[in-house]
Amino acid sequence: MDDTTIVTPRHLMTTRQSPITSSDVNARAAVFRALSHPARLTLLRLTWHEPLAGDHLARLMNLAPATVSHHLAQLVEVGLMTARQDGHSRRHGPDHAALDATLAGLIRGDVPTPPSADPYRDRVLRSFLKDGKLTTIPAQLKKKTVVMHHLGTLFEPGREYPEREVNAVLGELHPDVFTLRRELVGMGILTRTRGVYRRVMPDSPATGDEASDRPLE
Repeated sequence: MDDTTIVTPRHLMTTRQSPITSSDVNARAAVFRALSHPARLTLLRLTWHEPLAGDHLARLMNLAPATVSHHLAQLVEVGLMTARQDGHSRRHGPDHAALDATLAGLIRGDVPTPPSADPYRDRVLRSFLKDGKLTTIPAQLKKKTVVMHHLGTLFEPGREYPEREVNAVLGELHPDVFTLRRELVGMGILTRTRGVYRRVMPDSPATGDEASDRPLE
């Protein structure tokens, strides 16, 4: 027996069940962990009938946008919530089909675990974000790109942010706001013009002071 299989006692197995893999058990446990925080349950309740944007949810819950973004990411990661772009905002709503699964079905393995839209992204964010904080800035470009695009969702497209506000938002996650600002602008996620930052929509070209001169702050 290898370490990827958990042997199920025979008296607990039915003819439809096969030995449970540890990866499957971990995926099911992740669903329960995602539901174990009051803020995440509140997010599901607030969006139950209508998907809402992260900044709107932050105002409703009186929480920092970075904190709300972290909790939303946890729910999206395990497939309990979906996110879609709607004009200048990114709206989040429950995946009702996934949430209709019973506790017994999840525990017994009778229902599949909700699929992740982007497993690699989820793994990276899970590795570098802990309790709403960025533990370290990834050195590998591919992983850094995932993290920076996640941080970009903290800013509302079409809105102007003075540098002090950008620092306040990023400082909620990591103290090195200088590096985070530089990376966000260097990757074309934010632009800066005369000290004012703007979120760049996907497929929109980066412009502004820092688009071509990353080190200058």
